[in-house]
Amino acid sequence: MFSNLHLYRLTEPWSLSPTELAKKLEKKIFKPCSEKMIRSSGWIAPRAGGGLVYEVQKQYLIAVCFEEKKVPEPVLQRHTNAKAAKVEKEKGYKPSRKQLAELKEESRIELLPRAFESQTSIHIWINATAGLIAIDTGTPAKADDVMTLLQEAVAIPASLIRTSMDPGSAMASWLMNNEAPDEFTVDREVYLQGLDIEKSKVHYAQLSLERDEVRQHILEGRRPTKLAMTWDERVAFFLTDKFQVKKITFLDSVKAEIPDEEDDEAAYAAMFQVYTEQLTKLVPALLEALGGEESSEG
Repeated sequence: MFSNLHLYRLTEPWSLSPTELAKKLEKKIFKPCSEKMIRSSGWIAPRAGGGLVYEVQKQYLIAVCFEEKKVPEPVLQRHTNAKAAKVEKEKGYKPSRKQLAELKEESRIELLPRAFESQTSIHIWINATAGLIAIDTGTPAKADDVMTLLQEAVAIPASLIRTSMDPGSAMASWLMNNEAPDEFTVDREVYLQGLDIEKSKVHYAQLSLERDEVRQHILEGRRPTKLAMTWDERVAFFLTDKFQVKKITFLDSVKAEIPDEEDDEAAYAAMFQVYTEQLTKLVPALLEALGGEESSEG
């Protein structure tokens, strides 16, 4: 539950009840690709056997499924080459680049019935009280796809959260000064990347980052793109230079707060409540560490 956070801010108060939200999502329930479809997307139950909306104390959990039919590239290329050879034999000239692209797309459509389906499900956490939407993906493009579907379903204004301080510059400052922001620790892993054409990369893992060579890399122009951190000895994660929170791990001190429940549904509800409480505290602390949230006008 909650491996990544791609964060958006609701710019108007959330007013939908779980029932109202579910009715809106029902308009685009996920359906697998038909024979001639390449891709499909739609809403699914975030918890097996449940409804389209899971809710505990105004914390909503929903999920979307993406399905895509994939034709292996070697098969597609072989099929396209055969078509191109046929055109050359019949018409006496090689197909142009544009014609080859058309033949490739034609081949793709013909091969769709033999293609295999790949499915990806993504969870979305909506904190109605805090005005926060978090998408559990580490891929910005996929987060955009999810937000497009959500906007189509509920048409509520939301914008990607941006911080006053550039996260990459802030992480570089923390490493240069050997000083983490309040409530946080810098842990033992960092990814650095150069800003030059070569974009040279350096990765330190399982090592103290309070070392001269890390600072030297920064002085030479490499910037942190991903840094391991822990908040309040409760939640470990990686912060990225794009203000994404990745590889979230709830530590033992948090897990100890989850009540023991014999019933599966009650156990899940207890875990969901505790985890969302922690993330609700983590996000503003992280925003404060980065100079606050940049206003939508800024």
